[in-house]
Amino acid sequence: MLPESIREELRAIVGEKNCLDKQEALVAYSYDATPMQQALPDVVVIPKSTAEVQQVMRVAARHHIPIVTRGAGSNLCGGTIPVGGGIVLVLSRMNQIVEIDEQNLTITVQPGVRTVDIHQAVEALGLFYPPDPGSMVISTIGGNIALNSGGLRGLKYGTTKDYVLGLEAVLPNGEVIRTGGKLMKDVAGYDLTKLLVGSEGTLAIITEAILKLIPKPQTQRVMLAMFADMAQAAR
Repeated sequence: MLPESIREELRAIVGEKNCLDKQEALVAYSYDATPMQQALPDVVVIPKSTAEVQQVMRVAARHHIPIVTRGAGSNLCGGTIPVGGGIVLVLSRMNQIVEIDEQNLTITVQPGVRTVDIHQAVEALGLFYPPDPGSMVISTIGGNIALNSGGLRGLKYGTTKDYVLGLEAVLPNGEVIRTGGKLMKDVAGYDLTKLLVGSEGTLAIITEAILKLIPKPQTQRVMLAMFADMAQAAR
């Protein structure tokens, strides 16, 4: 259990109503969509901005408190279960579409934006964001990036990693980094963007993403293929 002094630090950052420590509130953040173990966090913190994420990370680093990042909690890998207690950092309030750049075919979003909202926003402009995880009606783009989510369209279009051009992220010490950008060809140093995609929140907290768009396909077709066994299907 965290000392009251640390809870006060966190309340000062995100506000009283966005810092939850009552057991009845903590239960909702003790599990995800996986039928696995359940574990209560010590506190749930719901920041609104990158600056607030920075401050929370600094508090956690100073007091050696584990942090588990959570979007919608729709994942099926147990990655948002706080098995060590500590802080669950919920990014649902960071849910703004920052920019849709039609000329450069990109969209910039905060991590709490639902995947389906990205689809609807860009398709209204004749554009297309291909990744379509099965949970996209509730899942957030931050979670999609953290898990490199795919979907049925992955066979043709690829997965989330193929559409992330740049990221803003907060490191465990509270430092903000920016990787990649709108350039399609960026060969300056290591590809830190690809390193963070699929890292499941273990390296940094993603607070903004630049995603690649493509023109919306003019037609769609559904195909069904039949195979005698898994070996034939895998060829």
